[in-house]
Amino acid sequence: MDTDHARQCLLLHSLPHVPRRQLRGLLQHFNSPEALLQASPPELVAAGATPAAVQDLALVRRRGRHPQALVDVDQQHDRLRAFGARVLVLGQPGYPPLLATISDPPPFLYARGQIEALTMPQLAVVGSRKASAVGLRAATELAADAVAAGLAVTSGLALGIDAAAHRGALNARGASVAVMATGIEAVYPRRHAALATELLQTGCLVTEFPPLTPPLPGHFPARNRIISGLSLGVLVVEAALPSGSLITANTALEQGREVFALPWFPGHAGGRGCLHLLRDGAVLVQGIDDVVDNLGPLFDARPSLSPTSPAVAPPPTPHWLLALISAEGVDVDTLVAASDRPLPEVLSALSMLEAQGSVLREAGRYLRCQSGLATPGESR
Repeated sequence: MDTDHARQCLLLHSLPHVPRRQLRGLLQHFNSPEALLQASPPELVAAGATPAAVQDLALVRRRGRHPQALVDVDQQHDRLRAFGARVLVLGQPGYPPLLATISDPPPFLYARGQIEALTMPQLAVVGSRKASAVGLRAATELAADAVAAGLAVTSGLALGIDAAAHRGALNARGASVAVMATGIEAVYPRRHAALATELLQTGCLVTEFPPLTPPLPGHFPARNRIISGLSLGVLVVEAALPSGSLITANTALEQGREVFALPWFPGHAGGRGCLHLLRDGAVLVQGIDDVVDNLGPLFDARPSLSPTSPAVAPPPTPHWLLALISAEGVDVDTLVAASDRPLPEVLSALSMLEAQGSVLREAGRYLRCQSGLATPGESR
């Protein structure tokens, strides 16, 4: 069997009788795609695999592909290589720790650009595709202010507010994450191809869908849960009733994230979704300070990024959390109780420490690195 890591991930993603939840459980049990593909039928059954899943895995081991796969894995692999994309695996180094805590994290993420942006503290900025001029200006300015406060700006690369938010982050020379509802090679809408290319300089594109996946309608609600799952909070700039932005906001609430909204005049139809959110308890936003104050004292000023220096500026070490982590390890609930800080703040700080190589994640616990640097393959 081909030992290429990315191809093995694509093989697992192509299995027609292994739904996402089961694949996620099997990956967590065997710790890596390679180990899962090499597992024997008795080992798979013991790990909870269904008979159909055992048969699928036996087929790809024997043939190197599944005969019922909807898309050719070799073509998908070629697209990944052509676009310089990486596959991030749930439970493996590089996978965004905050996203891993949601109830339905994707087993695989496909990403290209400055992948480090995924481990930065992020603010999702979303809103209407048919936004007003005032809404577009507000999204651009708030995104730039969020960058100045130390946040990456996450959105869905859609028309309207999404594009304005990405543009505001780029204007401030900051990182922006675009979550896609297609394969990593296909920018949708096509008119945002240039914007997507520019995002790659200081941020990244990311999707749960394998290459050659078209923008099907059902993919967009699934995409929204990743936008909120990556972020500490979701800022809805302008939204009508009903709207996809409200789906994102509701998903954020289910994930324990903070929801923010701009106040609009009741006569403005495009802002009624925001008024609805405010009525139900969203935080009213007049400026980025309203966001930062509610997310906690997490964001120190950081050096701005320049187009000629694409690497994402490293965040400052959260020493208040590092002091609570020993070489023996500690779980997240203990850290939340010991630090007396909100769960999203602790998770974001842990993601910083993990990205900096100061801590390791092993079997659901975080361990302090004695050398200060993590070695590849140690984190689970």
